Amino acid sequence: MNQSLFPAGIKPKHIQLPKTDVFEPEVYAWTPPQAQARMNKKINKTLWKFMHDQGYGQPESTLTGGFDLKNNQQGILSLTMTIYSYSGGAHGITLEKGLTFDIFSGKSYNLKDLFKEGSNYTEKLNILIQAQIAERNLKDNLLAPYPGISATQPFYVADKTLVIYFDVYELLPYVYGTIYFPISIYSLQDTIKEDGPLGKLM
Repeated sequence: MNQSLFPAGIKPKHIQLPKTDVFEPEVYAWTPPQAQARMNKKINKTLWKFMHDQGYGQPESTLTGGFDLKNNQQGILSLTMTIYSYSGGAHGITLEKGLTFDIFSGKSYNLKDLFKEGSNYTEKLNILIQAQIAERNLKDNLLAPYPGISATQPFYVADKTLVIYFDVYELLPYVYGTIYFPISIYSLQDTIKEDGPLGKLM
């Protein structure tokens, strides 16, 4: 029996409404029907909450957005949805939402789901991020001392890399935009859950 793992089929779904022009990712092939429905429900719910948080429906707000596929292999789908919102003034704001799924079950993952229970992954990630802040000469521009990752820290997976990110103004001034911290999964090997997304990509 052929056990090849195909990427999930993804197509854009165009949302065109007054002052809103957004492309939503839709899973349509190479996944079990229940998993497909589960992923699309999560994507849709996340996107619409994201749009409302960015000002959808408010007379002064204009929204544009789309998505990027970050990983679509070995049964793991990771993507980001980006929305630019403009409500007047000097500039608008661009924010990002990452989602990571198992394409066979439709399960979506939080950051803690990637690591073994009881592992020191939070401490390890914070050390690696702080090292990048120093290496990239960002420390003097931080809006406040680095706070550490949160329980709901956004992330995505890209091949052999875990990317932790912070939206504009979370760490640095507007000019820096979203800040990304790519971390090799091999540097986290002792904390990774073997049957989780990172374990499957090792």
